[in-house]
Amino acid sequence: MFAAPLLFLLSTTPAVSSVTVFGRDANIATPVAGRVVAVLGNVRIDSRVAGDVIVWGGDVTFGPDGAVLGNLSIFGGTLRAPGNRTLPVAGTVSTPGSLLRLYLEELHRAPWESPARFAISTGLRLIGLAAWLGVSLLLLYFLGSPFARAAAAAEKDWAGSLAAGTLAVAALFLAAAAALALLPADLSVPLALAAAAVGVAAKVFGMGALFLLLGQKLTRTVAPARRPAALAAGFAALAAASLVPFVGGVIWAAASVVAVGVAVASRFGTPRLRIALP
Repeated sequence: MFAAPLLFLLSTTPAVSSVTVFGRDANIATPVAGRVVAVLGNVRIDSRVAGDVIVWGGDVTFGPDGAVLGNLSIFGGTLRAPGNRTLPVAGTVSTPGSLLRLYLEELHRAPWESPARFAISTGLRLIGLAAWLGVSLLLLYFLGSPFARAAAAAEKDWAGSLAAGTLAVAALFLAAAAALALLPADLSVPLALAAAAVGVAAKVFGMGALFLLLGQKLTRTVAPARRPAALAAGFAALAAASLVPFVGGVIWAAASVVAVGVAVASRFGTPRLRIALP
């Protein structure tokens, strides 16, 4: 329904073939004949873009004369629509980065802490805390042995888990960014979503294993029957540490990276096969 009004915006102004930016903001002030790709930067659209607009880790803002004739995909950012007119996008508007944005935010804060732009009551924070603990206990019920194996592997090599987590987070981020920047939207969006899903799964599993390991240290037992109590104790200890002013966010961020490393290094608690040689 927007094709006719958008085509009306065509002018004789020479159009740029395409725009690709990394680590900086982009202001589209002249027509673009191709697509716009931005990684870790905000995009302001003040002119016509004939192709797709793909933004990774940034916000998109429309000016009075801004328009997109293709699709608009925002991965890990927000869309600020013009207040006095309908969103000037002829194609599909998709925001596949919601899971990744949540994951990246949680690297810097405990799950019950609210972002600055949201006023979340104390009750909702407690509900979030209870949900996090409940999910961990539920996973422990179904994945008790993998959790225990992952915790044991992390105890043997903390530095390895931290290194694996750092590399895994960077690899998933760069893979999703490369897919969005280099591949067509029909292929890049599913690949980016898959990378985000892997990161979230690794974070959830790894944090559960980390809670279990800390709790086993506190309760001084590795008995299978005591795993739920150990997980709860480890969660309470890490939650209390994350609430310490100034250093709490750093503690939770480091724990999140280590958690991803625990999941990756242990292959989600998969047992290692040993071959007996004659």
